[in-house]
Amino acid sequence: MAPTKKLDIVLARNNQVVDVVRQLPYDPTYKSDDVVHISLTIAPKARLEIASVVGIIQYSCDLVMSKIIHDVVFDFSRIKLPFTWPNKTIRDIIYSKPNDSLAIEIVSKDCRITVFKKNEPKRRDCWYDHVKNWRKDLPQRFHLMLNELVENVSAHAQLEESRFVFTAGLFFNAKRQLLYCIADCGVGLKGSLKQAIVSEAKQVSARACALNLTRASFSSKGVQRGHQGVGLFITSELSQMNQGYLEILSGTQEYEQSDNTVMRIRGVAEWKGTMVHGAINLDKEFNYRQAMKLFADPSKLSKDRFLVANIHLNVYGEKTLRTRELCEEIIRDLELSAERSQKIILDFTGIVEISQAFRGFLKQFVVNNKKVKIMIMVPPTADEELREDLQELILLAAQNLVEE
Repeated sequence: MAPTKKLDIVLARNNQVVDVVRQLPYDPTYKSDDVVHISLTIAPKARLEIASVVGIIQYSCDLVMSKIIHDVVFDFSRIKLPFTWPNKTIRDIIYSKPNDSLAIEIVSKDCRITVFKKNEPKRRDCWYDHVKNWRKDLPQRFHLMLNELVENVSAHAQLEESRFVFTAGLFFNAKRQLLYCIADCGVGLKGSLKQAIVSEAKQVSARACALNLTRASFSSKGVQRGHQGVGLFITSELSQMNQGYLEILSGTQEYEQSDNTVMRIRGVAEWKGTMVHGAINLDKEFNYRQAMKLFADPSKLSKDRFLVANIHLNVYGEKTLRTRELCEEIIRDLELSAERSQKIILDFTGIVEISQAFRGFLKQFVVNNKKVKIMIMVPPTADEELREDLQELILLAAQNLVEE
């Protein structure tokens, strides 16, 4: 069938994965007989992120399996892929082998792309062994970290059989890094947490920001363990110990950490489900056992986890910060950040108004955390009232620096 819709995606130099997600719409004008033609170009000096490719493939598979559209055709001719994409449409890939739980697996010297389309544990177990024995420079026990992330999808994404599909990508780049990505279009972190057994984890599902699951906040025992962020915590710890990189997209929220210097949360364009991707440095320590020990005994965690915590207040999904419940939640999250960071950047971009009560909460937070450097970022579009409110906080935070 000839394409009926066209989607031109540009791979940006900065924030590439988030920007790609922004370009992947669930267009209300899509019809069940549409064939979407997706072409890719890359910006000058930009590096291809394997997560960008994984995200595009997963998005396309979900559209077809959800019967939102009929098919997707790719045009990768204007970018250099680290693998050879077959001359097949997404529908061909998904349905050509109806009894195989792997819709496709492409393996090259440096890259591995896998699309899972059935929830078959034995087949995934074989896949872990294949990954484990793929290359000699694969970090020891990396496949176990991958196991945590992949099994999270099968257990928690809550994908019905008719649209069970998720995509995994691995890529050894020229900078001696192993890039990885797992992407699904399930219920996301919040949807998963609603099914939690551990009460503390379940409570997070009702909160605006669920991305604090990279902390060892919850614990449980026995076979009922689950929905509490074990996989994300381990991945976060391994990334930090390895001085690597981690980004989690779920719904309209992003969590990002770079080595042990910066942690950031912010609101972004929506990814329907969860995408976890990052980079492992091959010439640095990768200690899976140590990460597991830290989960078992969080008291051994270093309090100064990150030098900087960059919090975009748009992550809470509101342009006005007025309700007491939301304001109290934000302060609780800031207190958690103050426990593990020497410096906090509060970015008000996208916020148009704050209540006087919230301003009071923030003032008290600044006063109570004199040893923490606090920077207030005023949005360029802020009106005079918001600027005045934030300027008072800026002056108060500046006193912390002077007193230090």
